[in-house]
Amino acid sequence: MSQDNASFTFLHRIEEVELNIEDGRWQSALALALTLPDICGGIAFPEIVKRYRDGRAVLDRNQRPTRDVGNQYIRWFNTYAAPFFKVSAQDISPYICGERCWQLRYEYLHQNKGFANTEDNTSIRFHLGVNCGTSVCQLDRISSANSLTDIRIDIEQFCRRMCRAVRAYYEAVHTEKDFNLYNTPVLDFIKASQDEKSNATIAIMCSDSTYGNGLRLVLQNLSKHILVFETPEAARKELGKKKPMLWIVTEPMTKKPDQPWRADKRTPVILLSNQPESEIAIEKNAGKLTVLPLPVLPETLRNALKAYLLTKEDKN
Repeated sequence: MSQDNASFTFLHRIEEVELNIEDGRWQSALALALTLPDICGGIAFPEIVKRYRDGRAVLDRNQRPTRDVGNQYIRWFNTYAAPFFKVSAQDISPYICGERCWQLRYEYLHQNKGFANTEDNTSIRFHLGVNCGTSVCQLDRISSANSLTDIRIDIEQFCRRMCRAVRAYYEAVHTEKDFNLYNTPVLDFIKASQDEKSNATIAIMCSDSTYGNGLRLVLQNLSKHILVFETPEAARKELGKKKPMLWIVTEPMTKKPDQPWRADKRTPVILLSNQPESEIAIEKNAGKLTVLPLPVLPETLRNALKAYLLTKEDKN
């Protein structure tokens, strides 16, 4: 994989699990494998969100419904992965269900447990191993009096089956679901520091100074002159009669009066918005407006800016 502004994609994560299996890196393989249903659950069941007792959705700081990660995880596993965790196709139930896989994920990733944990306050105990001589795992019920269940898991078999399950899901839905939303951008800092920056002035309009400066940091390797303004008055005062090469505007700023970027019909605008593009009424000539959804991915914003920079260079 190229390290020039590359991304760790969903498929790269699966491949990383498989490479760790081949190298015998069991901790890394298991940790990554247990995160795969997190991604799939969010893609498959976006409607499963956290709710208050009265049924209202819990909103995050961007006023979007907050994912109910646990229930998404469990639902995806039980719906799509369960058939891959049966010893034989004729079995009615898998040897590990979504609830238990979620429990293992929590204990292993957050508590470094799962290795014959013997606390008295749990009815499920995991025993991890390799070369277990079992297909995936084996349920050993201790005694009805104690109501204890020991789940013995072969790490290699568990990880291989999880990879097969998520690959099957990806192949079935990747043409209709956007897995790119879960890419992890990776920047080659050496190359980025060697790239020549543009002299073009970029004006960022954002009332949240922290977020605005975050956008500036995302773009700082592309231009030498990136200005962040919290109010229209500040932009007009500093820019005067000069016009930037590009305006980057967050949606709350569209409600402000006397916006300098509205009066500037010739300068392109990148609008960061929560609204569908069809509902945005901005008078701009064709090619002068790009609408990106919030929260915007750093690489998406950089690519949008690069497109305008290349256009400007071509004209010059």
